[in-house]
Amino acid sequence: MQRARIVLFGVILFGAIGFAFADGGQRLGRLLLSLSGRPVAASSAVLSEHELEEINAMPPNGQVKRLLERTINHYKGAPEEISKRVEGWTGKLEKDSELDSLTNMAYFSSDLRVRAATLEIWLAEYGLQKNQETVENLIRDTSLADERRYFRLSNLGILGNRGLEPEKVLQTLLLYVHDPDPAVRSGAINGLALLGTEKTIAPLLEIFHNNSSHDLRERAACNLADSGMLSRELRQKAVPELIGFSQDSGLDETTRKWVYQALREITLQNLANEPVAWANWYAANK
Repeated sequence: MQRARIVLFGVILFGAIGFAFADGGQRLGRLLLSLSGRPVAASSAVLSEHELEEINAMPPNGQVKRLLERTINHYKGAPEEISKRVEGWTGKLEKDSELDSLTNMAYFSSDLRVRAATLEIWLAEYGLQKNQETVENLIRDTSLADERRYFRLSNLGILGNRGLEPEKVLQTLLLYVHDPDPAVRSGAINGLALLGTEKTIAPLLEIFHNNSSHDLRERAACNLADSGMLSRELRQKAVPELIGFSQDSGLDETTRKWVYQALREITLQNLANEPVAWANWYAANK
């Protein structure tokens, strides 16, 4: 019986190959999908009623993972389901390596809405309620000299991004961007990136240009160019200052390299590491 199946599969396979090459290989070319070009739909990309029934029967971790995976793949209805369910998940999610991988993937999505869904899930995973009391508690406890200061500053940025006291969050983060402890400065920089408002651009630029820490300058550069919650339109507001940085002879070579990398990522212009080229381009396009 097994041998008969193998023979039948071989007949079908060779028949398909012969059919494909019958017109000189043109039909095969049409069957093979190129990896370049516009996206080609594979399905309707909509959460079906059947799938929602499956999700409803899952524990919280399973619901989060399925809906976040669908959100990453732009399934219609998936972000809305996360928004509806996230409060019910708060404090009920368990530490899970698969969930960590999914949230990290989602946070670096090119779609800001996917990143926002990740922020909501992180708050639920950490058991943080989205209210003013949570903001006040984090601000109060950030002054405590313990190992959780990075956590508090980062989550203040998340809460501010989700509409909770964004101005108060900004002012708190700015208090810590020059803290003597590099870990605290790192938390404040991460919080600024997660907050992602226009007012975070100037302090990130200042850190990128002036901070004594090589690692923190790099972190600020990445948050201006690609990471965090700034929209592409807001990132473009950093371009004039970055072009000014490129003309600063006092910058070390590594920081200067990051300046050009950030400019290329933000503007999508493949110009050389040359201040005049960037200045001329900006003068012609600003």
